[in-house]
Amino acid sequence: MARRRRKNKAALPIGIIVIVLAVIGLVTVITSAVGFIKANRDDAAEKAKYEEWLKPVVMFDPDTFDDINMADKSQLLYSAVWALLQDENGMSKYPYSQGETIGILVPQADIEKAFISLYGNEIDIASLHSSIDMSGYDITYDAAQKSYILPITGVEAAYTPQVISIEKQGTSTILNVGYIGGRAWADIEDGEYTAPEPDKYMRITLRERNGSNYIASIQSADNQEIAQQLRATSQTAAQTVTQPQTAPPATGTDVPADINTAVPTPSDAIPGQEQETASSTDEAAAAEDITVTEEM
Repeated sequence: MARRRRKNKAALPIGIIVIVLAVIGLVTVITSAVGFIKANRDDAAEKAKYEEWLKPVVMFDPDTFDDINMADKSQLLYSAVWALLQDENGMSKYPYSQGETIGILVPQADIEKAFISLYGNEIDIASLHSSIDMSGYDITYDAAQKSYILPITGVEAAYTPQVISIEKQGTSTILNVGYIGGRAWADIEDGEYTAPEPDKYMRITLRERNGSNYIASIQSADNQEIAQQLRATSQTAAQTVTQPQTAPPATGTDVPADINTAVPTPSDAIPGQEQETASSTDEAAAAEDITVTEEM
């Protein structure tokens, strides 16, 4: 007589629960990955914005300062000049000077706007034009015309900025910036341009005023500390994308005791067990026949 398998009434709902948990885990992984990629894109866009903004500052490697009022005003003014010239149309929108000094004639008002866009208005740059010595940059201030006469010759940037990290602290934003040498991209390895590595790192603190940021300080940064930040960021990124979020496997304590989970079918029977079961069945049938014969 064939053995009837007991129906497992709890198997269906438990199976459904396992499937639902697996789906939830898969959705969680996908959501986390999409969120991470979006955050990465947003972060990359913000870094690119800061890098473009910092170019005229980093390109001439100004001296460090903890307070904007203690900075070298000529260096700040020079970076403001180049922020203006790198803007749309640049030098082409300004006339050439007519007089003993030949160069591009740029109104001081335009340079003041560029200066404030970088360094805010803690420094009253409008009152300092006549007192700032710009001869080291071949720049002449013409008080009569209220303009600066800039040399026509070009300059080579010492560094370009690479924003490594952005940290918000109240109304301040701290940027860890890598200074990449201007000739870094000229190095060629096996016919290919190698990715440039920063020569040094600086910590640039921005403060917010009237909805805009300005540079409040430029300080030397700890290269080892920034390297640790980069490693930590890389590890976090890897864990966010690759860490599985699936439901934990069921254990013996998760399954009710009355569920028969190990009833083998004939095809799953252990070798020798099928013969033993068949032999027992034959013996039972023979005994039944003997009993019937005796009764007759």
